[in-house]
Amino acid sequence: MKHLIWFSEIKWDYMVTRKQQILKRFPQDTKILFIEPFVVGKQQNWFPRHYGNITVLTIPFLKAIPQPLIASLFNLRFIRWLFGMLGSLYFKFFSILLGFSNRNRVIGLSSVFWGKIAAKQRATIHFYDANDAHLDFPGTPTWLEEYLKAYLTVAQLCFSVSPEISESIESLGARNIHLLGNGVDFDHFSTPQARPDRLKNITRPILGYAGAMDWLDSALIREICLANSDHEIILIGPEIRQGWFENQSAFKGLGNLTYLGKVNYQDLPAYVQAFKIALIPFVVDELTKPLNPNKLYEYSAAGKPVVSMNYSSTIHNLRDVIFVGTSQHDFVEQIQRADKEFKPELSRQLALDNSWNKISVTMMATILSVEK
Repeated sequence: MKHLIWFSEIKWDYMVTRKQQILKRFPQDTKILFIEPFVVGKQQNWFPRHYGNITVLTIPFLKAIPQPLIASLFNLRFIRWLFGMLGSLYFKFFSILLGFSNRNRVIGLSSVFWGKIAAKQRATIHFYDANDAHLDFPGTPTWLEEYLKAYLTVAQLCFSVSPEISESIESLGARNIHLLGNGVDFDHFSTPQARPDRLKNITRPILGYAGAMDWLDSALIREICLANSDHEIILIGPEIRQGWFENQSAFKGLGNLTYLGKVNYQDLPAYVQAFKIALIPFVVDELTKPLNPNKLYEYSAAGKPVVSMNYSSTIHNLRDVIFVGTSQHDFVEQIQRADKEFKPELSRQLALDNSWNKISVTMMATILSVEK
């Protein structure tokens, strides 16, 4: 594989996620074109930006839109066709200009909105990386399923991060599905770091969470705070919906809860290493059921006990390594258990078994085996 085009649902510099971790580890002689979406208020790469063998390009295209009136316009097939044509022409121009137009290329997709156009691109291999249940997010338009199905009809290969997602995409026509979970940059999170300045004035032990805010169970977090009044509960990460933290009525009056916002990925290990116990206090519902979060392995690489709600088969199957709560009350009790029964050698092995180095090698080898 000498040329790879990846149609992404997130921007390259939004957060360091699965796509960046894997692609940065592909061989340097693999030329990669990363197509990112347009996001209001973020830096756009209207002209190609180069990061070694990776080229990032912003193309305004179809996406979920929170404004009902604008979203309703995209329910019109003609409007979607028009945007598709414009995006396709923009993509075609730059793919030719950058040397990615030959048929000896591989097409990877994690943005379902590109499904129909990506399916029509000539390539030796089309593959789908199902890193999330892409059709299940709130606000997903009903017409998006046909875009994913269109791509799955040509995709010779699919990667899935959880059994639940594998089952879901198989029902839509996916074939040759490989379970390839999320992971961790082990050295990045395991190398000891100095305590961050923002935490130096906190003298109480820290129960911490690092990740996106939108999956969190605010009622559970309140129970954690009330049951652990001698601890500081720290939340770190971006709000997908701006103002999420301030709008949580469950957080009112809690004197031991602090939200620090998004932390740079380079600095994140220092924060996680400052935790006494790392938390995954997710809501248990259909949206979290297929999740296999990076933070699980990042916490483990940092040598921290992990307490999680039992929201997915991935979590359920790790009960011998992490501490899993089945209710709010049980979650609070698992925090007490984690403090006394943590086995760091099992945690370390979990992280090593799920390193991004291993995952990227496996993905590349699987693609090459199908390409032959």
